Amino acid sequence: MGFGSNLKYSHDALLKLQDWELRLLERVKKFMVMRVKSDKEYASTLQNLCNQVDKENTYHLDYISNVSKSWLLMVQQTEQLSKIMKTHSEDLNSGPLHRLTMMIKDKQQAKKSYVGVHQQIEAEMYKVTTTELEKLKSSYRQVMKEVNTAKEKYKEAVAK
Repeated sequence: MGFGSNLKYSHDALLKLQDWELRLLERVKKFMVMRVKSDKEYASTLQNLCNQVDKENTYHLDYISNVSKSWLLMVQQTEQLSKIMKTHSEDLNSGPLHRLTMMIKDKQQAKKSYVGVHQQIEAEMYKVTTTELEKLKSSYRQVMKEVNTAKEKYKEAVAK
């Protein structure tokens, strides 16, 4: 039964590979979730900062100079960055992160299915190699008894 034992090692190796892939995907998902959260917080912080600056600037912009123009441009650029970061985090959350979650579920389902099929095959193999083999051995013993009985009757008939 070398064939069956070789398959056992392959099965174990395949399960280890599936487990490793699932753990890696879970780590990637955790990283992406933290990245989305971080990007949202950063965008929110930048927006709050711009809102504070806007409130202060409405009172103090009596004189427009190159410095004040530069300052306003910097605030606008920061606000624009805030919007970009917010959009980026939403896109990351709804796109790749969602697909990654679905891939993890699919891989978990595939592993579960594989394990179920493997268990069915193992049960069938056990049934064939143990239960049916024992039935055949028992049947063989019964037939051998009948053959021996028939031989003895034949020898007795020839001896008479």
